[in-house]
Amino acid sequence: MKRTVFIISLVCLSFTSHAKTVADFINAWPELATNPTIKAAIQQGAIGNAGLDAMSNGATSTTLGDDAQKLLAKNGYDYAQAALRDLATSGCGENGLAEVYGLREKDCQAIIKVDTQIE
Repeated sequence: MKRTVFIISLVCLSFTSHAKTVADFINAWPELATNPTIKAAIQQGAIGNAGLDAMSNGATSTTLGDDAQKLLAKNGYDYAQAALRDLATSGCGENGLAEVYGLREKDCQAIIKVDTQIE
């Protein structure tokens, strides 16, 4: 009986484990967490990436929002990391798309610095 209760407790704990979110990713890097423009750009990118994944997984126009939110809840950290990489390469790269996100040179420097530290 004690063994069964113990196993059930472990199973319940594994289901309640905390998935890492977009906010967890941003807060792990002070250079990102203290800059509202960078935070917004990463959040937008993460939402966009989750939406693209939801569509590629068969989401319809009526389920897209919910499906993207589920993906963000499950893998938000990964989507934020991918968004940062997009910003470092496309946004702050030679393409000059930084202005689209409202990023300045110092923002790009912070983004590229964090991106080079990840891997």
